Order: sequence, then C-alpha cells, then structure tokens
Amino acid sequence: MSVRKLILFGALVVLGWTAAAASPSGLKGVQWTLTHVNGREVEDSRAFIEIAQNGGRFSGNAGCNRMFGMVSITGKRIQFSNIGTTKMACRSDRMIPSEEAMINALRSAAKFSLKSNSLVIKDRSGRNSLRFRRLVKLPPVVEPTDDPGLGDRKWTLETVTDGGTVVPKGRIFVNFDPAKKGVGGNSGCNVFGGEYSTDGNSIAIKDMISTMRACIEDDRMSIERKLYDGLRSANRFEITGERLKLFRGDELLLTFRGEKK
Repeated sequence: MSVRKLILFGALVVLGWTAAAASPSGLKGVQWTLTHVNGREVEDSRAFIEIAQNGGRFSGNAGCNRMFGMVSITGKRIQFSNIGTTKMACRSDRMIPSEEAMINALRSAAKFSLKSNSLVIKDRSGRNSLRFRRLVKLPPVVEPTDDPGLGDRKWTLETVTDGGTVVPKGRIFVNFDPAKKGVGGNSGCNVFGGEYSTDGNSIAIKDMISTMRACIEDDRMSIERKLYDGLRSANRFEITGERLKLFRGDELLLTFRGEKK
C-alpha cells in the first residue's frame, strides 16, 4: 500500500472513530425524565422528553401540557425548534419550575452530554440548563383477574347433576374467553354461545343462543337440555385440579374435565 493510500486510510479510520464516538445512539427512543432546570432540582414532576428513534422530532410533557417539536442532533450539538404545546389550564403553584422555564431552556439548548442514565443539556454559554434521568420501562404488571383458570382449558362434560346420565366421551365441551367474556361450545348436537361474568368464584352465564338442529337418534337432546339448564342456572364454580364444577348454591349441576385447547 502506498504512503498516500495509507494516510488516506488512516484519516478515514480516525473520522469513522470520531463519528462513532459522537453517535447519540443512547439518546433516541428513550424517555428522559426531567430532574433539574437551570440548576434547580425538580420534584414530583411529570415533565419528560423523548426523541424519536429516527431523529428529527421529539415529544414529551412540560409538566402539565404535552409538547412536541423538531430536534437536530450533530455530534454533541443539539437544537430544539418549532416547539408547540397543548393549551390546558394548569395550576402554576404546583409546577416548580414552570413550564415556561423548561421550554425556554430547550430553545436555548446547544450541546448535550450523555453518561449512563443521565442526560445533561447545556445552553450556548456552556451552563447546564436541563438535566434528565433515563426512565427504565419495567414490564407491564399483570393484574390478577377474577377468572382463575376458566379460560386456560377446554372443558369437556363428564357428568350432570342426576348422576345417571351417560355422557358421550369428548363430544360435549365448553370454552370460556376471558378477553371477550364469551362462552361457547358444542352440546353434542348443536353449537351454542353466550356471555359470562365472574366475581371471585361467583359466575353468571346469560344470553345463550344455539343452532336448532334436532338430534333424535339417541339421548343427545336430553343431555343438551340438561347442559343448557345447568349453564344458565349456575351461580358458583370451583376448579380443583383438572375438574371444573358448576353449582347453584350448594347443588352440583355439571362437572367438566380440563383439556388443552
């Protein structure tokens, strides 16, 4: 390699290293919560900024009103422009510092420094005008539901309340959909559906509809009637192991076996 090419290659390497060192890769796509304005600590504020992953725009909250605008980032230089906000009426005594102070600091921004979970924005004179802390977004909390396990399995009918009815194995089943609060299945003759609600171990199944096929070759119509009556009458349920039991008060109406959907 010639001396000229070697010098050119070295210059490109240096330029590439400089660009990489100045790259604000950790700045974008992150919610930055305001902690200081003009050296003054902020407490109990909803103020934050978030720069779009592809740059160019930013959004956030000035403490009460939502804000948005344009942002330009070159190396360690940063400029905010065309800043706009919503026009909600906000109690100024609850906003320390004021929204105006934060917006003015953004307008005067010139440089930034990024270290770990801290973002500092400096004004044109080099003074720290804004300081932010990275908001670590935790995974969503799964709230406990009042539907413990009903929607987890397909429930195949095993027995009805009289104890003497022979239930065709695997033919009659019920499914619960917790998201839509819907219930449906197959009676062994007809397809049916309806709505349900739960409160603890209490249950109510209502607004059931069914296709109208007549199955007269065996006792399927009798079993269907007992299934529908049991579902409509049930006001309590229990799940024990792989069994779902529906009750009316203390009276056992229907027993189902849980299977994978």
